[in-house]
Amino acid sequence: MNRRLAWAIGGAAAALVIAGAALWLWQSSSDVSPEAGPTTTTTTSSAPTPDTDVQAVAQRELDDHLEDCTSQDVDGDAVPDRCGIRIPWGTEFAAVDEVRFRIERLPVLVLADGGFVADDGILVATVSGTGQDGAPRTETYRTVSWTLRGDVTVDGSEVELDIW
Repeated sequence: MNRRLAWAIGGAAAALVIAGAALWLWQSSSDVSPEAGPTTTTTTSSAPTPDTDVQAVAQRELDDHLEDCTSQDVDGDAVPDRCGIRIPWGTEFAAVDEVRFRIERLPVLVLADGGFVADDGILVATVSGTGQDGAPRTETYRTVSWTLRGDVTVDGSEVELDIW
């Protein structure tokens, strides 16, 4: 290593140390201690903003609805309506006897223009029945893009979802 390279490395290290110290001083000086003088206290309301509250209420309502959807008994090949559930069993099953659902992750609801989109859910469906060849068959289907859409009606503190 030649002398010029050693000076360059030493200068870079010193610059990093100085920058780190300056950042530490700047952050520590922005904290106000009681000895520094009078401080102003701000109080925040424990009630969320109306937008956040509507969002949270709508999410809870959607979660409850989807829990109901996935706990219902499925007769034949009719999945529950307005639940965003699509299962492609038609090519593998001649008849469906039972469908069991398991939610791995509920879709996350986002309000937009009087409606909502809820996506990023993960749903697993285990289907049992008779295969196309007449033999008993059980298949598991997993979707990592469980998505629902619909309208939102807000009336005071009431939030109503109309899922398409």
